[in-house]
Amino acid sequence: MELIPVRNVNTFVFCPRLLWLEHVGGDFVDNEHTLEGHFVHRRVDKPGGKLNAPNEEDEPWHTRSLWLSDDDLGITGKIDLVDAEEDGSCFPVDTKKGSPKDKSELWPADRVQLVLQALLMRAQGMRVEKVAAYYNAVRRRVVVELTTEMISEALDALADARKVFEMEPPPPLEDSPQCRGCSLNQICLPDEVNALTLGEDTKIKRVLAPQTDSLPLYVVGGGTRVGVSKNTLIITPRDAEEDIRKVGLDMVSELNLLGGVQFTTQTLQYCLGRDIPVSFFTTGGWYYGSTFSTMSRNVGVRISQYEHHDKELSLRVAQQLISDKVHNCRVLLRRNATNESDTLKRLKMLRREAEKADSKGSLLGYEGDAARRYWSDFSDMVAEVDDAFEMKGRNRRPPKDATNALLSLGYALLTKDCTRALLNVGLDPYLGMYHTTHHGRPSLSLDLMEPFRPLIVDSTVLQVIKRREIQADDVVRTGQGVMLKDRARKTFIGAYERRMADAITHPVFEYRIDYRRVLAVQARLLSRFLTGEIPTLPAFRTR
Repeated sequence: MELIPVRNVNTFVFCPRLLWLEHVGGDFVDNEHTLEGHFVHRRVDKPGGKLNAPNEEDEPWHTRSLWLSDDDLGITGKIDLVDAEEDGSCFPVDTKKGSPKDKSELWPADRVQLVLQALLMRAQGMRVEKVAAYYNAVRRRVVVELTTEMISEALDALADARKVFEMEPPPPLEDSPQCRGCSLNQICLPDEVNALTLGEDTKIKRVLAPQTDSLPLYVVGGGTRVGVSKNTLIITPRDAEEDIRKVGLDMVSELNLLGGVQFTTQTLQYCLGRDIPVSFFTTGGWYYGSTFSTMSRNVGVRISQYEHHDKELSLRVAQQLISDKVHNCRVLLRRNATNESDTLKRLKMLRREAEKADSKGSLLGYEGDAARRYWSDFSDMVAEVDDAFEMKGRNRRPPKDATNALLSLGYALLTKDCTRALLNVGLDPYLGMYHTTHHGRPSLSLDLMEPFRPLIVDSTVLQVIKRREIQADDVVRTGQGVMLKDRARKTFIGAYERRMADAITHPVFEYRIDYRRVLAVQARLLSRFLTGEIPTLPAFRTR
């Protein structure tokens, strides 16, 4: 029988879904509560004190950080503190960061954990008649006599916790105050899942992790060298007259290298050790791929993805994503076009056709018709600002005009962000629901980004042109197409990141959220839909 950590049974009593997410799904995120708990435990986590033999008579003693296991019970765990009394008995003491229940009682999860610790001690021949928890918030020790009822409760919880490892994810708690302080709220999405599953028409309480000071870092320019020293990135330009830049790794959320940037192995190791993904692009912005420290170990999500590939469920996903894209393209034109055109009516009709497409082939036809009309009107909008930005249709590899060069760079950045969002939830970014699978192409990333192309990239391109942040002379014309100059790339990347940080109202859940977190939420909802946890994939259509 596999040994279950006692701490996991505590987690189960607190929330069965939390146990499943952490130890089956492989998701764990620190927040202020977990970090405070680590800090409170800093002393008791250090082994110390003395441990007498069970029948040895001696003066009272105590020992810290005692790890015990028992095959018959099927549990293992570390006891923060063991205190002994003059009569030879002893008892476990667990350190908790919060306050006791009703000022003088143990919380159910704490009680179960302590009882199992007491049973571990009894299995080693110790005489244990009580348990205790030290609540750091009020600096008070709560001591409870051990009873048969408490032992039965703990053993039942242990048996139920063991079943969680063999089942589908338990449903979220409903309207529970525990969710507010849970570090996995953004992964669990309790209110969102309940709203989609149960049809609840209630206001969703959004819980967001505090914004960090870390930001994406982009290094542009062939010949630039990136090294590391004392937890600091050292960026040395090719031109010796330019200043060397230093950026603390604590300030970096991701590292993106465009063009022939030299990158040391030591730097890669530092980044991976701090869970900082490194992404690689060509000089023109074509996305090569990313290096991650790890991916989600939730293999069940990938199994569901593989099972539904090229089946009816994948068509439903494709219908939703493409109809959302056509809708959002129409909204962008409606907001920015100066002249009314038949395109808006046609896009509205094509959106409805996409919603009920009977095959991916017909869906591809509706999308193609919508794209031709959309790009024609989009070209007119940018040409009104400067004829140099007029498009000759959507083209790439290489782009034939400045607008297409900006679009290609923007889509490469969005592909990178969607790939990261999918990997974080356990999905395979290379196996798409709509885009066909080709070697090396992140097809599912391209699927996920469809509704966000107009909202994030196209709108950013339109704004940098309208505001004249990028001019016609910011591109270099070659024999086959055009390339953006370094200044234009840097300007556009800055505009893209500002757009990703924009806060919007989620059209389904109606809370404020930035676009980067929107991608994370939509990727997680896609995984929940594929595993059958929610009945539909929520649309993302801007108003």
